[in-house]
Amino acid sequence: PASAFTTAGSGIATNAGKLHSTLPADFDVVAAGGWNTVEKLSADPKAELVALIKDNISASDGKVKQQSDDDGNNSSSSDGKLDALVALLQSQGKGFDADLIDGKWTAVLSRQGKKSPKIQKLVSSKSRVNKAYANFNVDAQVFENESYTPHGRGALRATVKYSPTGDGYDIGPDGGIVLRRIMCDIDKASFKYWKLPKLPLPLRAKGGYLDVLYLDEDMRITRGNRGGIFIHFRRDFLNEVTKPASFQQALLEEKIKQDHVKKRWWRRLL
Repeated sequence: PASAFTTAGSGIATNAGKLHSTLPADFDVVAAGGWNTVEKLSADPKAELVALIKDNISASDGKVKQQSDDDGNNSSSSDGKLDALVALLQSQGKGFDADLIDGKWTAVLSRQGKKSPKIQKLVSSKSRVNKAYANFNVDAQVFENESYTPHGRGALRATVKYSPTGDGYDIGPDGGIVLRRIMCDIDKASFKYWKLPKLPLPLRAKGGYLDVLYLDEDMRITRGNRGGIFIHFRRDFLNEVTKPASFQQALLEEKIKQDHVKKRWWRRLL
């Protein structure tokens, strides 16, 4: 269990040791790679998670879905590392905050739960960075999920009514109560493609929820009632962490982008 953490050969508390009492009770240290790995990750879990997300975006050609064994890419260790980083950030006690959550967020990584609806898994598998958003309006207590087709002509939208609740709360490292859960009801959903009329979708769901595992001015991590993990960045933060490291790299990325455009153009002709 997480509470059994000690640093081998030393009675000195490490960064992970200071957080161990608030790590989730179901935290799987073995899947995370062991306590030594957790200790290293605990030095700066946010930076480690940002690096993991950048690698995922690069490996998936911009897809939001986490690359996994099913995709023929990363091993199950990527799941363990993601879970460890999320748990370390969760243990910091930064849960739901109306002021921080308000506004538009860009989806950067999602991992669907085993019980997630098929339509949700399908949308997630097709979603790309800068084409999937969540926009919170705290005054109205609603948020709208938006997901655009690859060429931006089609838009799937779902409006969700939410309300914070005391269920699922945590005790933070300072001993204070950390609110996590917002109850969520899908109010309406629609799909619109280009100039065609908007098509209402029969998607209605009540009694779901999201747990806000971590929230600051840059990043939001939530877990749904079906077990899915969803990570969003503010647009400015995403642009900052993904900008090219050099002018030469920017030129190379632009050339790769243009090559992709040319290939898509030829496919359309064929």
